[in-house]
Amino acid sequence: MSNVAEVQAKYPGFGRCIYCAATGILKDEHIIPLSLGGNIIIEKASCADCEKITSYLDGYLARNVFNEYRSHVGVTSRRKKERPTTLSASFYKEDETVIVGNYPAKEQPYTLLMPIWHLPGIALGKEPSSVFENQQSHAYWFASEEVTHWVDTQNAKLGVWVDINYSTFGRALARIAFCHAVAFRGLDSFDPLDIPALILGKYPNVPHYVGVTCELPPPPDPPNVAHKIEMQDYFVGGKSYILASVRLFAHSGYKENGMPIYRIIVGQNSTVV
Repeated sequence: MSNVAEVQAKYPGFGRCIYCAATGILKDEHIIPLSLGGNIIIEKASCADCEKITSYLDGYLARNVFNEYRSHVGVTSRRKKERPTTLSASFYKEDETVIVGNYPAKEQPYTLLMPIWHLPGIALGKEPSSVFENQQSHAYWFASEEVTHWVDTQNAKLGVWVDINYSTFGRALARIAFCHAVAFRGLDSFDPLDIPALILGKYPNVPHYVGVTCELPPPPDPPNVAHKIEMQDYFVGGKSYILASVRLFAHSGYKENGMPIYRIIVGQNSTVV
């Protein structure tokens, strides 16, 4: 398990890009994106071409999935001066009337959607496929008591505008899990299989390696656990894989149900059973 507040901030690189093995000028890689509050770095870990791709994936999480959440809780931003101080929210009534309100960033009501589909295809004994089955989401609605009361009395619903690209979301999770495995186990300690190509967008069968259960998640982790990553050996089909469990914003969610725990096969061990 790792908690960003409990591990060292920097891990040494390996003299080559962890994704494509290129040498030359290499850039640092955050395990958890900086835009999500991550502070753990693998030094000189990615070449310029791969870093452009991984930066896009990190940005996708920040802008397309957690944007309102980040503004609400004040997560680290490279462009603090550009962060809006007010945000809008739209409400829909039964007669299709739309009501738009403006709120201070930390008081804005919003819905956070976290995609769910199925466990990694490898874990289910399935053939590789690019199809995300059961494309659904867990929805987390955040609003003040005053806004909640108003919504109830008006019989309204908070608008949801997010359209999540499951493949991009899965690749972003795979990058986090892979970087964690590389930092804690070493780049040459396991066979990464198709994971580097998947992260770089060259392998289409994302749900074969990345998944999540459709069951309701367990309660949130303690307030000091911002993000949680655990690794374990996972045996299936006579092979030993490395399974990473990634829970972003592990301390958030509802009292009974926190954020989903995503499962990523990041590589294969040499052990054969």
